[in-house]
Amino acid sequence: MHGSDEFRHKIGKFFLIIFFMPLFFFGLAYAVWQLWNWLLPDIFGIKQISYWQALGLFVLSHILFKGGHWFGPGHHHGHRERAHWKRRMKEKMRHKLQQKLDQIDRELRE
Repeated sequence: MHGSDEFRHKIGKFFLIIFFMPLFFFGLAYAVWQLWNWLLPDIFGIKQISYWQALGLFVLSHILFKGGHWFGPGHHHGHRERAHWKRRMKEKMRHKLQQKLDQIDRELRE
């Protein structure tokens, strides 16, 4: 019986995701559409857009600003490599800052 409940739970979760993910996605596109048509024509004099144009803008902005990753940092590949790169860059900048501070300190002593 326990295995059957677990299977039903997984099937329910699967259908929940299949149903709500597109609903959430298209709902966000609807919000972009409404906000664009409500704010931008009055503020900047830009013409109104259709729902499908708003959907395209939503997808394009996601690609440009999030690099195409639809989930948080733990859900896509390469997170560990980026964290390593970020750590190396911080160390490099810290080293350069220390060199500059040492140089200023030497100049002030002279």
